[in-house]
Amino acid sequence: MRPLLPFVCMVLALGPWRPALALDLYQASAPLADAGEAARDNAVTTAFGQVLAQVAGRAAVATLAQQPAGRRAAQGALLGFATRTGDDDTPLIEARFEPAAVRTFLDTQHVAAPPDRRPTLLLWLLLDGESPTWFGADEPPDLAAAVAQSAAARGVPLLLPVLDLAERGTLPPTLDPADPASVAALDTAAARYRPDGVLFGRVHGGADRWHADLRLTLPGRQDATWSAEGDSPQAAVDAAFDRVGGQLAPIASVPDGPPAAVQVSILGVDDMAAYARVWEHLSRVPGLRGLRPVALGQGRAVFGFELAGGEAALAGRVEPGAPFARNTDSPDYRYQP
Repeated sequence: MRPLLPFVCMVLALGPWRPALALDLYQASAPLADAGEAARDNAVTTAFGQVLAQVAGRAAVATLAQQPAGRRAAQGALLGFATRTGDDDTPLIEARFEPAAVRTFLDTQHVAAPPDRRPTLLLWLLLDGESPTWFGADEPPDLAAAVAQSAAARGVPLLLPVLDLAERGTLPPTLDPADPASVAALDTAAARYRPDGVLFGRVHGGADRWHADLRLTLPGRQDATWSAEGDSPQAAVDAAFDRVGGQLAPIASVPDGPPAAVQVSILGVDDMAAYARVWEHLSRVPGLRGLRPVALGQGRAVFGFELAGGEAALAGRVEPGAPFARNTDSPDYRYQP
């Protein structure tokens, strides 16, 4: 019988005087339907999926746990579990998994993941509209909590500013993460938190079409900017955060040798929004040349390009942060919005 583990709280500190603790990437909780063994195994599998997402930095990776290989890997990687009751009286299982086994499984699925030691990022996030609103540690309450949870689910240690009166007086009325001059106004305000890096973000839109624009600044690296969209402000932020993990991965060196021709086939590309998101990601991969569409239709898109290192370089250079993942049942990838 596996030993019970004491419940370990996952803490995400949100104030400048409470430094952010390292997230426990290899522990997660999941609802427990009943006291039976089958329900326990299902809960362990669900928790394993959450751990995969935390380690890989992308929420969609959690679906790998539900495949036959993932369910086997979940049981084999399990170190122990405990049960507890959630705030809404829902029975939960709290499971911990062996780090090496988790990363081995991700490797077999060709999913690249950033290292466990991750920088704590301060997030300046503006909800842009008729009355622009800055996100703080405690406000707006629902959105701030959702943003913090979105980062934690992707293994990103995050700080949100306090937004006290003195700080509010220094914040600009607008923010454009793509413009270095626009984010420079926040450099002084960020210094009090002493973060390892800074995320500058803006959420804008309306109805069921929202956009999140992000800029990541890390010492010793060139700033990275990107955009994502969703049918709500939170969905747009979730999609944007799926790119953070890839940006935190070590900068891969470009393989020696001439570029080699590569094609990737991606299932689940059913509309132009999915096509545009895949194209945007591929177009930003360092060293990738001659990107072109090869086939499109019936929920499948094929892209051709040249990449130094050829197919062997896909896992290290193309897949980190991609909106698609390896399909274990075929050589294709599958789009994961």
